[in-house]
Amino acid sequence: MNRSNELETTRFALREIGAADLETLHSYWSDDVVTKYMNVSFKNIEETKQMVDLLNSLPERGEGRRWAIVDKKSGVVQGSCGYHNVKAEHRRAEIGYELGRRYWGQGAIQEVMKAVINHCFEERGFNRIEAFVTVGNNRSLNTLKRLGFRPEGLLREYEFTQGSFHDQVVFALLRRDWKYFSK
Repeated sequence: MNRSNELETTRFALREIGAADLETLHSYWSDDVVTKYMNVSFKNIEETKQMVDLLNSLPERGEGRRWAIVDKKSGVVQGSCGYHNVKAEHRRAEIGYELGRRYWGQGAIQEVMKAVINHCFEERGFNRIEAFVTVGNNRSLNTLKRLGFRPEGLLREYEFTQGSFHDQVVFALLRRDWKYFSK
């Protein structure tokens, strides 16, 4: 088992977000197209730094982990991914991810999230992984379905972001389904 804080796939290294990643991540997290369905959008680099500090503090509090998605060939950070909202007593967590717009449609999220899901089930011992997706975010809905997640219901006006309420679809993947699905 991989006990490291880093994960690796064929094309990507997943590592802690560093200070050198701030400008790149800020360019993604301040892009209205990238953040259209997210509950964040940063106007300045200081807000991005505060978010990175928060994300990097998740592991020490047992609340999750967020990795930079680094292309192994170019060394470019294409986005971030991870898990959060850990409920250890219930053996579950929520996943999240985003990519810079220019990297969409190349299978990166599908590839890295398989590694994250394996980490969650095999290393962390979770039984359930959840994802909440804003209605209309069809790219993410389709990615989750390809990963074996099942929709469990619509949460009406579940999230208030960017000045209005948004419906969310809750998806879940159980350990037993992943073992069957990933064979």
